[in-house]
Amino acid sequence: MDVTKSRKVFVSILMIFTSLSSAFADMLEEGRSKFKLLFNFYHQNSDDGNQVYGDSKKEEVNVVEPMLFIEHQIDENTAIDAHFVFDIWTAASDTKIDAMTGASGGEPIKGQSRVSGNVGLRKEVNDLSVKGAIGFSSEYDYRSLNASFGVERSFAKDNFTLGLGFQYYSDEVRLFEDLTPPSTALISEFLPRKILATNITASQILTRKDIIQFGATFVQAKENLESTASSVVIGGVRESEVMPETRSRYALSSKWVHGFNDTLAMNVFYRYYFDQWDLNANTVRLALLKEINDDEDFLEFAIRYHDQSSVSFYKDSFSSRSDFMTSDSDLSDFSSYEASLYLSTNFENQSLLSVELDEFTLNSGLTVYKRSNGLIYGYLQTSVGFEF
Repeated sequence: MDVTKSRKVFVSILMIFTSLSSAFADMLEEGRSKFKLLFNFYHQNSDDGNQVYGDSKKEEVNVVEPMLFIEHQIDENTAIDAHFVFDIWTAASDTKIDAMTGASGGEPIKGQSRVSGNVGLRKEVNDLSVKGAIGFSSEYDYRSLNASFGVERSFAKDNFTLGLGFQYYSDEVRLFEDLTPPSTALISEFLPRKILATNITASQILTRKDIIQFGATFVQAKENLESTASSVVIGGVRESEVMPETRSRYALSSKWVHGFNDTLAMNVFYRYYFDQWDLNANTVRLALLKEINDDEDFLEFAIRYHDQSSVSFYKDSFSSRSDFMTSDSDLSDFSSYEASLYLSTNFENQSLLSVELDEFTLNSGLTVYKRSNGLIYGYLQTSVGFEF
């Protein structure tokens, strides 16, 4: 899987859960269900990807990504939910290296896609909320089985909330073993990769207009951490990158939400990140939220700034072999800027196939991004959701 595509998947899914988390946070009425169908259209490009096979440096990727979210309220305190994702993408760098696999005795890889899903159960007992989920993901060079568990407790008449969550991924990845022209691209059998993530969250209502949130995250990944098609140049010869066998990652974050009045609010987010590979990063995001049309609709505008150092073993190219080597643009020193616009529109008294629908919503979002090492991307997000 090309690293540019894996970054896209992460970024788009993160935005989806950020924008939809509030919609699925509260329990529904008993026996009711909620559906949301969402589409992402993503494009990225760059002429500075030193990791790209073939020396073109082009990181162009186009992705279409439909997603389905479902929630059903079993009883007053119990709900089940699920989401399913299907990606289809094209990338010039992937296509070139994948075509070489046919020369090694197998069929060349044509077209790329990913299917993933997740099913969860949530239970509330007094001031305690417990959530568990299992999921899967599958594509030609990466597959995953994962499980998550989270617990959240409210205190002081819901003015303070504390949460703890765990996620475990039992993944497998296929890596290219020989990228040296004119050799064929030999791809390995599936190799193991394990990831464990832990996060702690806390939120406190300060005043009628202010809420503050804190978070701490720890992620540890082990085994075969190379990206499938990322490569390095060693003395003019292109070979696969080499990563350490472990990576511990840490993040501390805070968020302040302030309401100016009944229709206008803002939030300011800050995160500090550091990891075992000596990468450090600072991220700041500012968002303004405006309710319009008698509280039926809302508009959000956000800007985000990110600055990071490179990992200790990053170079554009290498004169000789080292224990660890990468030229992945994601792991280099860069700054980035992002702007996004999100609109949610609600309609009343709608019906579908003679079924009366509540909270029928149309959502649209547009995000543009540029960073100092040449990469740019943009994606359009649109969704339709309803409750019945």
